[in-house]
Amino acid sequence: MISFVNAKINIGLNVVGKRADGYHLLETCFVPVGLHNGTPDNPEPFCDILELADSSDTTLPGSYSSLGISYLFSGNKTDCPPEKNLVVRAGELFCNEYLAVSGKSIPEATGGLTLLLDKHIPDGAGLGGGSADATFSLRLLNGRLGSPFSDDKLEEMAIRLGADCPVFVRNRPVFAEGIGEIFSPVESEGIRDLAERPWWIALVKPDLHISTREAFAGLSPARPALSLRDALRRPITEWRDCVVNDFEGSLFPLYPELARLKQELYLHGATYASMTGSGAALYGLFPDAESARKACAEIEAPYRTVCRL
Repeated sequence: MISFVNAKINIGLNVVGKRADGYHLLETCFVPVGLHNGTPDNPEPFCDILELADSSDTTLPGSYSSLGISYLFSGNKTDCPPEKNLVVRAGELFCNEYLAVSGKSIPEATGGLTLLLDKHIPDGAGLGGGSADATFSLRLLNGRLGSPFSDDKLEEMAIRLGADCPVFVRNRPVFAEGIGEIFSPVESEGIRDLAERPWWIALVKPDLHISTREAFAGLSPARPALSLRDALRRPITEWRDCVVNDFEGSLFPLYPELARLKQELYLHGATYASMTGSGAALYGLFPDAESARKACAEIEAPYRTVCRL
């Protein structure tokens, strides 16, 4: 079983409050990106790859095993030990939940499994790559075991792995509130436009890794004068003036390269440009592939790619 793992972008991100336990309250729109990866009109690769096999070989170099699943990693290196990798944590969570409902361990049910992650989506970008890997791992395992868990249950499991993990269960645009896990439909002219005709993004990322702690440190939570829901109801051509990522206000003064890249996207014709998540990737929305590719080719950044939305 093979799964091509897409990422997400945030269209607007307002930090509107803070809970007593320290978690920040957000309002954002999650939009999957990379769903058309590998199709004739979008041949540029922009995905991670997960492969699930019916075997478990703990002798393979670099493998890590837990609860009857062996894990192998290739592609971009991750800066954490295997036991803390979100794919491993997702696998262990699934194993424990499956044992609770079926009374069987993974070795008893399957004879053992191997899960290979081939990593390409850049880390520390605000693209949700690690969260997507974790949730797609849950989905792969669920399919292999005969779908014992509903999408609602998978979302409940995914939130235990990370605030933006549940969005990859159903993998469609949603308006998100709470800490990013309360979903509702997006009633938006602009989002409908993105879905109804091809839009393209030019995605650029400087050589920066911004920690979550650093990103939130400079924020003062507050509700904007125009709510994100209302801002998104406007046409995409008006988003530049009203759809805001609050992290830009705190991070751009610290990292002028981020502000430069956003300005470059606009100078090269983006209809709307923004940082995604808490950075450090930025994207520009373009109405056609040619203009997105031209912008991406002319903007200087360590990481650049073009992808159809």
